[in-house]
Amino acid sequence: MHSLAPPLRRLRPVNWIAVDCACTALLLLVYVELKAAAFLRGIPLWAAAAIVVVAVLPAAFRRRWPRTVLALVATAGAVATAISSSPIPPLAAAFVIYVIPLRVARRDALGMLAGTLLVTAAGLVAFAFVPHGPGGPETGTIGKAAGLLLESGLLVTVAWLTGYSVRQQRGQAANRREQAERRAREQLAEARRARSEERVQISRELHDVVAHTLSVIAVQAGVAGYVIAERPEEAARALSSIEQTSRSALQEMRALLGVLRDEETGVRNGAGVGTRDAALVPAPGLADLGTLAERTGEAGVRVNLTVRGERPRLPAGLDLAAYRVIQEAVTNVIKHAATDQCRVTVGYQEDALTLEVTDDGSGGSPAGSGWSDLSVAGNGIIGMRERAAMYGGQLWAAPLPGRGFRVTARFPLAGTAGA
Repeated sequence: MHSLAPPLRRLRPVNWIAVDCACTALLLLVYVELKAAAFLRGIPLWAAAAIVVVAVLPAAFRRRWPRTVLALVATAGAVATAISSSPIPPLAAAFVIYVIPLRVARRDALGMLAGTLLVTAAGLVAFAFVPHGPGGPETGTIGKAAGLLLESGLLVTVAWLTGYSVRQQRGQAANRREQAERRAREQLAEARRARSEERVQISRELHDVVAHTLSVIAVQAGVAGYVIAERPEEAARALSSIEQTSRSALQEMRALLGVLRDEETGVRNGAGVGTRDAALVPAPGLADLGTLAERTGEAGVRVNLTVRGERPRLPAGLDLAAYRVIQEAVTNVIKHAATDQCRVTVGYQEDALTLEVTDDGSGGSPAGSGWSDLSVAGNGIIGMRERAAMYGGQLWAAPLPGRGFRVTARFPLAGTAGA
């Protein structure tokens, strides 16, 4: 049965009309074969033939004008039954009423079913009481009419219920297709959202790694160029620091690109780990602030690092986000604060992690060219706020009274213990 469904669905409307015409011709042959044209004496043959034609042939157009065709077929069929000496069940009416639930609202379709049953019953009642001979109605005619009424009512009702069942199945199939399409659209939107978030995350990592490294390299290269003639050993130390900083940045960049390459190719080893993972360096965290301070000191900005409280075990993502916030804040001190030192304070409380980076540079001066120029530092501040927000935290960045600038971040630690 399922193998027939696809070819049937491929039929065009004109093909369905051809099928209906063929079925209607077959119905007409059935009427003739079962002596549906055996009418009462005194009725002209042409009139009887016209009634049969009206009762059957309009069924060929049941899909185009279902209401009109049903009214014609049911009424003419009832008249043919009333004047016939050998009536048969309303096959044409059943054939037409099948399409009514498919094309008409349920309430109207039920009304048309009731109307068809009433018209058919009226024709059978007329058949039962119309004289079929000189002595009045034949013996047993009423019983025959009652049997035909039950048979006709069952036939028409079953045809209507079949059409209604097909409509319900089509509606359910359409709902399933709609749900499948909606799920596909939601999955596509979720994939796009995840990819967008991934790109934002990658842009943050690239910004933090590249901006900090290039800022340090730029300052050290300037120092080397300034002292190379008078203090070549100082220039050599600056160049060595540039080399170490560059290598460290390259390691981080290779790690990031390696992860991206594994995600794009989907290559995994038997343990479910990327094939390049063994060559990747671990992501930095708050435990690496000492290295960050050393690197920043080589760039000419001394970092006074203070840690308060006992460091708990932090989720890797939060640890990286906190490190990047401090790195970005220190990078902006190097680039914009016009000072040679800054203070970094990390506080571990039971329910929160607090970070603070302050400097005494010219960022707080309205006339200064440092942090107050948010068109320069704004992207970094936005990135820090986004990182904090990813873990339910908050970030504040503002000039201090007189001179200096402060960046403060707070990450909640509720539920992260032992993560």
